[in-house]
Order: sequence, then structure tokens, then C-alpha cells
Amino acid sequence: MRNRSLLVQLSVCLLLVLALSIQAMAAPITLRLMTVWGAEQKEHLDALLAEYSQINPDVEIVHEVMAGAGAALYQEVLQTGFAGGSGPDVYFEWAGELAGYFIDSGFAEPLERYYERYGWDEILIPWAVDALVRNGRVHGVPVSTHGMTFWYRADLMNQLGLEEPQTYAELEALCQKARGQGIYPLSLGGKYNWQVMRLLDFLIEHTCGPELHDKLNRLETSWDCPEVVAAYSLFKKWVDNDWITPGFLMVAPDDARIPWYQGMALMVFEGSWMETTLINDGQDPYNFGFFLNPTDHDPVRISGFAEQFMISSVTPYKEEAAEFLNWIISREVQQRGLGTAFGSTGTIGVAPDPQQLPNTYKWRQVLTTLDATYPPHDQVFQAELLHHFFEVQDGLVTGDFTPESGAKYFQKAVEEWKASQ
Repeated sequence: MRNRSLLVQLSVCLLLVLALSIQAMAAPITLRLMTVWGAEQKEHLDALLAEYSQINPDVEIVHEVMAGAGAALYQEVLQTGFAGGSGPDVYFEWAGELAGYFIDSGFAEPLERYYERYGWDEILIPWAVDALVRNGRVHGVPVSTHGMTFWYRADLMNQLGLEEPQTYAELEALCQKARGQGIYPLSLGGKYNWQVMRLLDFLIEHTCGPELHDKLNRLETSWDCPEVVAAYSLFKKWVDNDWITPGFLMVAPDDARIPWYQGMALMVFEGSWMETTLINDGQDPYNFGFFLNPTDHDPVRISGFAEQFMISSVTPYKEEAAEFLNWIISREVQQRGLGTAFGSTGTIGVAPDPQQLPNTYKWRQVLTTLDATYPPHDQVFQAELLHHFFEVQDGLVTGDFTPESGAKYFQKAVEEWKASQ
């Protein structure tokens, strides 16, 4: 009797173990994805995520969004989550110092093994992958690539008898002729600093060249040098010659488009996303074009940056996360989602219809074939140094700095920052 009872108990235990095992096998895992993509873009991306779960019923993806909050608040939410042990499994990030916090803090998984396993180097834009490397390791996959340069009004170019400049001297001649005809060459919004930074970044690339520019960004050489002084001098020339719309330091970046739309300004310094902005603003996209900023260096580099998806280093679902990334960056998925779920792409061979978005199509060709880019300085420097960079930038406009004193001041700030690390 005792043996029979024991057998019954064992049978019950085995059945319970089997039931729990089956339940565990049937229950899908949940991957938490965090992005900044809200509104209609979220709806389109969520549809793709649901499709992925249909293909992979053992994986459920929950999409959490911090849309419209800006980089600062998004970073704060991520940092708080990881510090409290509740960070997402996969998350959107920018490049440079913004992503650097999570890499340096150990919250980002190195992805080299997945690049090798899935052959990501064969399908991703090379310079975009390079832009994500930190301390010799890559911790993300590029899901978007952007470039920034001069956009112009075609009607004003024709009216003034101007052509796209191929050299910096030709760019200055264009500015001089436009201003002589009562047209401001460039409209900028200096509020928040970053749009004006694009012009200064370009001038630094022009006077310093790629090699020195990169060394300056890595703080491997002094900013108090003739080439930086020359860039600051050219920036001051643009201001003093009224080549930039009046009062631009107090103008919000979006409002900088108003003089451009009104025909008072010839150009803006904007990104590869501009064509869809033009359409949303009710403008005729065929009346606008762009040219690559003429740096007088070969190859020509433009200001460019990538945005990425990263995998948490503490998630128990690294393999599942990598499999998801492999699917989401595939050409087929990227092409289907371009313009709806994705504003851009980091995948080679993905482009919009050239009949519908001719400038965006042209941009995709540029971004795919570029040898290299230079990063915007707000992705290069940590917050304290960036504050001093912007301080000099504004001071050159207001007269608080000369080109020479600005170079000396920023180099001193670099040395003090290094000493504090």
C-alpha cells in the first residue's frame, strides 16, 4: 500500500513538472523596446512589431515611447531605469557622448559576435557602423543615418543667376551676390545653439581638414591653433557681412525656416529629413534642393550621424534581442517601413520612390556612398565641454570673443575638463 501511495505521489509530481515545463515552453518572453518615436510613427512600428511576434510567437515585444521629450529627458529616463534595475532590453540611442554614458556604465552589450553571426557588416552603411564604435567596440546597429548641409530655394538660385558652389570661394561669392540683391544667404535659428553649430562645424572642417578636425574632436591636439582661429574668423565674417538673418541667436530652429519660405533667405543648414518637412509645411518640394558643403578637401565630408538600437547588457534575452535586430534591419523590413515606421535607415540598398521624394532619394545615395562624415559637436563633447563650445560660438556673434581669444578660452576649458576627469 505504501509503495502504491509513493507511486501515486511520484506520478503527480511528474505530471506537475511536465505541466510546468509545457507552460514555460508555451509562455512567450517579453522584450521591452524603448524609443523616442511617437504618434503615427509609433503606430506603424507597432504594426511591424506585431508582425514579428506572429512570425515568432515565443517573443512578445512591448514598445515603450518617450516621444517629444528631447534627448535630455529620454536619457534621464533610461539612466534611472538602468540604475534601478528596470532598463529596457533593447533601446534607441543617438551616437557619440549620448550613447557613451550607457557604454561606459556597462549597460550596453558589445555586439561584435552578432555582427559576425548575421553578417551585418555586409548590409549596414560602413561609416554609420564606424560612428557607433567607442573604445574599439561596437554596441549598436544603425537604424537611421542623417547628413546635414546647405538646402536652397531653386527659384531664388535661378533668379539670382547662381549655381551650386563647388569650392568654398564659390560659396562666399554666392553669399556676396545674394546679399547684394537684398537676399540673406542663410537663415539660422540660434536658440539652443545646435543649428548655428552646424555652420561652425562646417567651417572647422574647411579650415582644419579631416585629420586635424578629428584630432580636435578627440582632444588630442590644442584648439588654440591657427586653423581653429581661421574657422572662428570665417564664422565671424558670415555674421559681420550679414550673410545670416538678423537676430538669429534668439530664433528657434523651426522658425528659421520662415524667412526661407518667404523668399527672404536663400539657404538653410538642414538635414536629409528636410524634404518631408517641406511637404508637411505645405511647400513645393520641387522648389528646393541641396548641395554638399564645399570643404575643399578630398573626399568631401559632411556633418553626419547615425542613430542606433542597442541591447542591454543585463537582459537575460540577449539572443532573442539580437535575432529581433537582425529582422528589423533587414532590407525587406526597412524598405517596407521607410517613411512610416522609420524616418531613415542604416541599411544599404533602401531608398524611397525617386518620383515621390526625389531629394530624399538623392540623399540616400549620398549617405550610402560617403567614405566618411564628421560628427556634430553636440555628439562629440560631454555637456560641460559643449557648454563652453557654445559659449565661444555665441561670443563670436556678440563680440565677447575674438577668434583668437575664443580659441584660447576653449583650449583652457579643455585642459581644465581633462584635469577634472
